[in-house]
Amino acid sequence: MDKEERLRRQREFLIKFAYWAVWVCIALFLIKLVGPVLLPFVAAFLIAWLLSVPVRFASERMHIKRSLAAVVIVFLFYGLVAVLLYFLGNRVVLLIQGIGGELTEFLSNTIFPMVQNFCGWLSSLTGDGAIFSDAAGNAAVRAAGQESAQAISHAGQMVSGVSGTVIDAVSGVAAGIPGVCMNVLLAVIATVFMELDFPGILQFLRKQVPKKWQNTVFGIKDYVMGTMGKCVLSYVLIFIMTFAELSVGFLVLQIDGAFAIAFIVSILDILPVLGTGTVLIPWAVIAFAGGNFKMGIGVMGLYLIITVVRNIVEPKLVGEQMGLSPVVMLPCMILGLNFFGIVGLFGVPLAVAFLKDLNDRGVIHIFKC
Repeated sequence: MDKEERLRRQREFLIKFAYWAVWVCIALFLIKLVGPVLLPFVAAFLIAWLLSVPVRFASERMHIKRSLAAVVIVFLFYGLVAVLLYFLGNRVVLLIQGIGGELTEFLSNTIFPMVQNFCGWLSSLTGDGAIFSDAAGNAAVRAAGQESAQAISHAGQMVSGVSGTVIDAVSGVAAGIPGVCMNVLLAVIATVFMELDFPGILQFLRKQVPKKWQNTVFGIKDYVMGTMGKCVLSYVLIFIMTFAELSVGFLVLQIDGAFAIAFIVSILDILPVLGTGTVLIPWAVIAFAGGNFKMGIGVMGLYLIITVVRNIVEPKLVGEQMGLSPVVMLPCMILGLNFFGIVGLFGVPLAVAFLKDLNDRGVIHIFKC
């Protein structure tokens, strides 16, 4: 290949890259601009797509009119979700109330008396001039005693500030409830209308794809949906495993409401930004500070076991479902999480797995197998 041909190909590549980069930027801008408005309808479409399977089953196998099956199944789905969220929210509120009460009691009975005793000890030192032979030493201790004596008032101000922050946060959440309810109502209505004519919607979307791209687009859709289903199954298994570990650990530690707390912490464990450490690490610290070393050691040991097991199991389990080695899966998950957040945690491994699948089928040639 001569130099002129190589330069021509490089120019073509840069032109195509710039062309698609512009379209990607336009798409991202539009998503950011109208995404929040269209979010209820996007959620409605995804839910309608999920419910299309039981609706089709009820219509074809049970000989129920499709419109009736669609309406019943959609409202049944949202009803079950509402009941689940109610009981889960009730448990979360009770748990927060219990933790808040225990934390207040811990501060009042342990932390504040410790600070008072420390301040009294420093004050007694400032009154004993024989301890320090020079005036500078007495002044330093007296200043330390005065600063420590202000700790209680500062702590009270801190508690008041935290309370004000919590009240402001609750007020903000309360102010956003009408908007959330409106979006949920829109999603429910949109789901019903979409489910009533979901086959027609799919047929319309298929017609919008050019014929020359149909095989590629539908192949990508089938691969992504199949792989995402496998990933969801993998994380369901990880959730069950974490829930079992937490339940056994809490029962051994004789913690009231072990199963409810284990369920909530397991949900946090699925979210990489939070994780089990959001609950277990502060819990262990408070237990150690309160003198309950058995509880602190038990909770910290439980956190270490869950963290080690998940870091071993997750890359292997999810990687096998995606067709990736754990050696490749783990850095892909870490890079995706660091650069793109929760979306990147799933998106980057999925993109790498898709590129590997295309390379294995000979559609593209990125690396040699």
